[in-house]
Amino acid sequence: MDEAQWRLLSSIARRFYLEDASKTELADEFKISRFRVARLLQQAREQGVVTIEIHDRDEPRDDLSAELAHHLGIAECVVVKAGDTGDDNRRRLARAAAPRIARTIRDGDVLGLTWGRTLVAIGEELPALPPCTVIQLTGIVGNDLRQSPVEVIRRISGRSSVEAVAVFAPLFAASESAAATFRSDPSIEAALSRYEQLALAVVAVGSWDPPITQLGPLLRDEERAELEREGVVAEIAGIFFRADGSVIETDVTRRRISVTADELRRTPRVMAVAGSSEKADAIAAVSRSGILSCLVTDDRAATALLRLPPAERAVPAEL
Repeated sequence: MDEAQWRLLSSIARRFYLEDASKTELADEFKISRFRVARLLQQAREQGVVTIEIHDRDEPRDDLSAELAHHLGIAECVVVKAGDTGDDNRRRLARAAAPRIARTIRDGDVLGLTWGRTLVAIGEELPALPPCTVIQLTGIVGNDLRQSPVEVIRRISGRSSVEAVAVFAPLFAASESAAATFRSDPSIEAALSRYEQLALAVVAVGSWDPPITQLGPLLRDEERAELEREGVVAEIAGIFFRADGSVIETDVTRRRISVTADELRRTPRVMAVAGSSEKADAIAAVSRSGILSCLVTDDRAATALLRLPPAERAVPAEL
């Protein structure tokens, strides 16, 4: 390796590992693609420009992960140490989820993703994927494009081997007839039909009480009241769940443009990435639905989940 190449690798590695610059920021700074940034960081490790030592004084998380998976009745849990801030926590979860997603996806697979800050962070951390399709699992949520499903797949679509499929419609249309019109659009109809081909779906979990979800402002007062009467606890991809994991069907669900609970149940692997103890009830509700096969969470959420009654599911979902 010549001196110029060594300086490039060390500069990028220093900015990424020591100064916490994102791959997107590095791509802009060095005028290269995010894919090349990822390759250069990998090369820096392989060439010894970067060496990583882990001095973990915390208790091993493997036992906690196995205990939580058994408690929730799902095939796999991955528990990471909680971060000091919300952003730090999301990044830790993303760094745990991203390599597992990459190891799961094979040539020709369809990978579905929802929205939210944690999913955006996963898009930032995800290494290059084999030739596959990455698809939105929902229509667009709110006006914050930084957290939208479009942004999630945009961060991945720079890789030449990935086909990105967007759903250019709102998560909740203004009416049932408007939702039907959106679904009948040829491009949207073609995208929605791909949900039956999903190999892996990666979802965020929204909590209804306490309210840790972007969906509240998208619903009408009477719709929120109806969901609360039905006992709403959690949501994923605009699908609402009671505490026992049953799916709530109301008028608002007929306005929804997204993957369905049945399509997720037919998906071979469904990974939820969600942390914080405040979301424990919501995560537990979704785990009882029979949809999840994997949960990536933090140790604070895991501890709170273990205090809740164990899942009643007889057979865990298979990976």
